[in-house]
Amino acid sequence: MEQDLVLVCRKTEYNIHVCDFLRDHHIDTAIIENIENLKAELSSYSPAFLLLDFGNKGNKILLSKLFINAMRPLPYIIIADTFPDGAARAAVLNHGADACVETPLIADEVLAIVNAVLRREQRLARLKLGRMLPRIIHKELVIDPMRRTVVMQKEPIHLTAKEFDVLLLLASKAGTALTKEEIYEAVWNMSRDYMGTQVSDHIFTLRRKLGLDKKDQTYIQTVFGVGYRFSTNE
Repeated sequence: MEQDLVLVCRKTEYNIHVCDFLRDHHIDTAIIENIENLKAELSSYSPAFLLLDFGNKGNKILLSKLFINAMRPLPYIIIADTFPDGAARAAVLNHGADACVETPLIADEVLAIVNAVLRREQRLARLKLGRMLPRIIHKELVIDPMRRTVVMQKEPIHLTAKEFDVLLLLASKAGTALTKEEIYEAVWNMSRDYMGTQVSDHIFTLRRKLGLDKKDQTYIQTVFGVGYRFSTNE
């Protein structure tokens, strides 16, 4: 499962219509009813958006566990419910949600929230990078940050969440040598005291999955005494 947006709700005819509407607007969307199946998927992949219908059994508990487990990166979380008043909405937002919508879902409203977030991300990208980077393309490698997909030589490469984050970090700073400590703190969001061999292990796995030799200089380079660097197009 590698969708932009995952709806955790009952698979009613109306919710399927909402899902199809979002797909028609180029938001790759899926519905998952079973909480256990969702947890299994989220262990290796994090969608950009996660909509939890609080009318669906277990979703309130799931919201708490998402934060306890500190998903990286954390999806933009939309909560759907029949809110009796503003105080109820505020309670959900204070609990960790990013937005609230009423049920039954209004497809246009969900799409508007997604588009608003994307516009903000694009503005941030321009501020930080000086230009928009919807995808990173380097030789035969294509990295899509929004959909969190990787294609190498026109073949999809299945990465864990951490593997993707390491690759994206390096590629977004192409030409810059990053230490193992910098990579660990950025991706794992933890003190380097707990690093161990995590970074080098993930680099090894990334190279293997991408079909790269450990001495390859065209993609992920080892900078001896420093760390790793993603090659530039020059």
